[in-house]
Amino acid sequence: MARESFFSIRDMLKDRRKLTVFLICLALSLLSWILISLGKNYNTTLVVPVKYINFPENKTLLNDVPVKIAVSVSGSGYDLLQFDEKLTQDTLMVNLDNLKVGVYGAYQRGYLDQAVIGKDLQERLKGALALNRVLSDSIVFVFDLKVARILPVKARASFQVKQGFVQIDSIEVEPPEVEVFGALSILDTMQAIYTEQVVLGELNKTRSIKAGVSSRFIGKDADTSVDSVKVIVSIDQLTERSFMLAPELLNVPDSFEMLTFPNSIQVTVQIPLSKYDQISPDDIHLQIDYRDMEEGYMVLPITVDKWPVFSEKVSIKPEKVEIVLSRKE
Repeated sequence: MARESFFSIRDMLKDRRKLTVFLICLALSLLSWILISLGKNYNTTLVVPVKYINFPENKTLLNDVPVKIAVSVSGSGYDLLQFDEKLTQDTLMVNLDNLKVGVYGAYQRGYLDQAVIGKDLQERLKGALALNRVLSDSIVFVFDLKVARILPVKARASFQVKQGFVQIDSIEVEPPEVEVFGALSILDTMQAIYTEQVVLGELNKTRSIKAGVSSRFIGKDADTSVDSVKVIVSIDQLTERSFMLAPELLNVPDSFEMLTFPNSIQVTVQIPLSKYDQISPDDIHLQIDYRDMEEGYMVLPITVDKWPVFSEKVSIKPEKVEIVLSRKE
């Protein structure tokens, strides 16, 4: 009769003692395997975040530079586990104090050699891992002279004016100008700086809102004297004011005298309520031109050739007048 194995699956499932012995042996085997594996040397590639400090004085960066670099390191499995998180999550500060800058064309360029980054990384590793090499190419920095310019601020706002109301004056910005610090080659081509887009909806009264100053067109390394400005949209209610005015008669032949019926015309002007007292009959001028008369019709149209600049609408009643011609003696 064949002898049964001490560690048969069936026996282990039935016998808790055998199952416990098996699990302990398995755990010891796994632990031994892990310790042996951690003691071996490995090569791996890590991606390290970097930040550059101490840029050359009075210079501004024009190009994008890498914010992460790849490096090849080697070491025991235990050391790799210990330093992997430290290298890939902690930002490496790269000092540009000794960056060599030369003039190339209209700009200045500096090259950061791999050896500089490698030296900083090796100091962080403290000898626990071996830095094989930096896998990224030399990093190029393109600089321009950093200057200050005063630029007007223009608002970017979208809105609708409710019926019966009107926008008076142009959109105001406070302060109307800001100081911008940035690249000479960019700022000297700019006529103005803009706000971020603001959406105001439908307006029936004056509205003011803070809007951020946009950095979209001034360069990534530029900044402004203020981060935001006040945008003011002035809204007023519309009202009407009417006058009875006599039109001027033009180009009437010297041999005729021309009369109109009616001889006074009602002029109604639609204006902002705040401008009601600023309008007078002298701001409006009507005229009737004899040369506009058609043969067989003793009727002439009335034209408005002068009106207030802030008026929204000017209407006249009637729009035509009958005329009576008589010869002068």
